[in-house]
Amino acid sequence: MNIRIFVGMVCLLSAIFGCKEKPVESPLTPAQQQKVDQHILTEPPPSGTYTHVGAVMDDQVELIGYSIDRKTVKPGGSFTVTYYIRALAEQMKDNLMFVHLQRGQNNKKTWMNLDHHPVEGLLPLRKLKKGQIVKDVHRITVKREFTPGPAQLYWGLWTGTANVPVKNASSIDRKVDKDGRLELDTITISGKPKPLPIAFAKRLTPNMAMTIDGKLEEEIWKSSPYTGWWQLPSGNAGPSPKTRAKFAWDDQYLYVAVECDDSDVWGTLTERDSDTWTQEVVELFIDADGERKDYIELQVTPANTVFDALFVSHRSDLKTARAWNLKGWKTAVHVDGTLNQREDIDQRWTVEMAIPHAEVPGATVPPKPGSQWKANLFRFDQNKGLKRQQAAAFSPPIVGDFHHLKRFGTIRFEGLSQPKKPGRTKPLLRQLERPTPKQGIPSLAPSSVPGGRPQKNTSNH
Repeated sequence: MNIRIFVGMVCLLSAIFGCKEKPVESPLTPAQQQKVDQHILTEPPPSGTYTHVGAVMDDQVELIGYSIDRKTVKPGGSFTVTYYIRALAEQMKDNLMFVHLQRGQNNKKTWMNLDHHPVEGLLPLRKLKKGQIVKDVHRITVKREFTPGPAQLYWGLWTGTANVPVKNASSIDRKVDKDGRLELDTITISGKPKPLPIAFAKRLTPNMAMTIDGKLEEEIWKSSPYTGWWQLPSGNAGPSPKTRAKFAWDDQYLYVAVECDDSDVWGTLTERDSDTWTQEVVELFIDADGERKDYIELQVTPANTVFDALFVSHRSDLKTARAWNLKGWKTAVHVDGTLNQREDIDQRWTVEMAIPHAEVPGATVPPKPGSQWKANLFRFDQNKGLKRQQAAAFSPPIVGDFHHLKRFGTIRFEGLSQPKKPGRTKPLLRQLERPTPKQGIPSLAPSSVPGGRPQKNTSNH
C-alpha cells in the first residue's frame, strides 16, 4: 500500500466516523491569545534567516519558507522546524496542515504522521485573514524505534478528502512527490538502534540442589550474573523501580529470580488468576521459539499470589488465556521487611520460580546449551502515597503494549564449563646456558655513630 492510499484510508475512516477535527470556536484564554499574537507577522522574516520555498497551495496559503535548527538527530531526540505561512484567501477553509517524516515505504518504524494546526493547535488556518503570516514552530520528537538513516520531511495541506494541490509546482525549487506532498528537506536519523538485552541462564551441575523459597541462598544463584537494572517501559531515561533478575536451568526447569528494591511491600490479592497487574507484581512473558504466535504470561505478587495465561496469538482472548494453568510451576517470595505493614520501611522482596520446560509452548525439551528463548519481564510498584503505579522493564517495549513481542529480550542457556585438558607442565626455572659465577656476600659495616652501634631504621616499612 503506497502512502497516498494509506493516508487516504485513514482520513476517509476519520470522515465516516466523525473523527476529523471540527472547528472549535471557544474563546482563547488571555495567555493563549498572547501566544497567538506573537506568532502572527505582517512581513516575512529577513532573507537569509530561513530557506525560501514559495509554494502556493491552490488559493489557500503560500508556504513562504522554513528553518530547521538541526538536520541530524538520534532516535528519541528532537528537532524544531519553523514554517512561515501566508494566508491567500478572503475566506480561509478549515484545512489541516500535514507533516510526514518518512524513510522508506510501508514501514511503520520509519514513518511518522505529524498533522497539526499552527501554534500548537491554537490557530487553525480558517482563522487567518488574507495577507496574515503565521510563524508556526513545530517541535518533532523522533520515535525511538525509528531506523537510522536519511529520512524525508514532507509538508502539505489536507482538505479532509484529498491533498491540496501545489499550484506552482513547476516553478519552485522543491519536488512534489507522486502523492502530492511537498518535499521540504532531509533529516538524518543517526546512531544504531539499541540492541535488545540478553540474559544468561547458568546450568546447574548434577550435584547441585535447588530449593524454591525466595531466599536465593543456593550456590548457583551466588555465581549467576544479574541482568542490568531494568528501565522505564518507554525506554526514556529516568528513574524506575530498582529491579533486576538472574536465571539458571537444568534438564527439567528454567529457574528465575527477580530482586525488587521496595520500601513499601504489599499485596492484598489472594486468589489465583486475580487481576494481579493492578497491584505490586512481577511479570514474565515467554515466547520460547520466538515465532510471535503462542506465548505465556506469568505473574507473582509479594504475597505469592500467581497469575498464569497462555495466549495463542498477540493479546488473544483474555478469559480463555487465563483459564490455562502452568502445570508443575513452583513459586516462592521472600520479603526483607513486613508484608502489608504500610507504616514501616521495608528493603526488598525477591521472587523465585521454577518453570518446567515441557510445559512451555515452542520449547525444546530439554534445552541445549546455546539455545535461546525470547522473553520479557516487568515489575509494577506502588508505594504508599503514590496515585499511580511505577513500572520497570527488562526490555522496554517503547510502545504502550507490554505484549509487544518484537521487543522481547533473550534468555540464553549456557553449558557447563569444561575443565582444562591436562597439558605439559612448564618448568618453573629455566636452566641457564652458562653457570653464574659465585660471588661473596658483602658485609654490612656498622654506621659511624658514637658508641659504634648501628643506626636505627626509622622508616615505616
